[in-house]
Amino acid sequence: MSQAHDAQMLRMQQLVEEVSSLRRAVQSMPRPPVVPAGSVAAGIPPSMASGVARPTAEDLDAMALRMVTLLQESGALSEGRDAPRPDVSTLPLSSEQLEAAGRAGTLVDQVVARGRMSVDDVHEIRRELTKLSGRPEADELRRKLVIAINQNRLVPPDDFEGLP
Repeated sequence: MSQAHDAQMLRMQQLVEEVSSLRRAVQSMPRPPVVPAGSVAAGIPPSMASGVARPTAEDLDAMALRMVTLLQESGALSEGRDAPRPDVSTLPLSSEQLEAAGRAGTLVDQVVARGRMSVDDVHEIRRELTKLSGRPEADELRRKLVIAINQNRLVPPDDFEGLP
């Protein structure tokens, strides 16, 4: 019994030391800035802002509601504040885009003819297709690759990281 009692006392002493260490760590943490009397920081109750109290579920709901109200009042949540973007698929290709489409088309044709696509091929085709973002031309080239893979005419890279 004395060994069990000694082990229990030793463990109790370790727990007391751990709790004391945690208490010192918490007390050494910087306190949040004090909110001047009568003001509220973004809907945070003064008792929580001073660090005295922990937020309850109701406090958190009230803070979230207050933030939504502030964002709505500022107009940050209003729908349609950005001007609609034009549909790029209907705009004519620029000379740079025409060149990128030509290079990407050639790369896709070479890869399909070879029957094998390397990781470098994927990166090179991606680089060209980024210049055609949102364009039907890029979608068509990707479609050609997918069809060739599905028909077993094209083998993707072993360490496959996605299509271009």
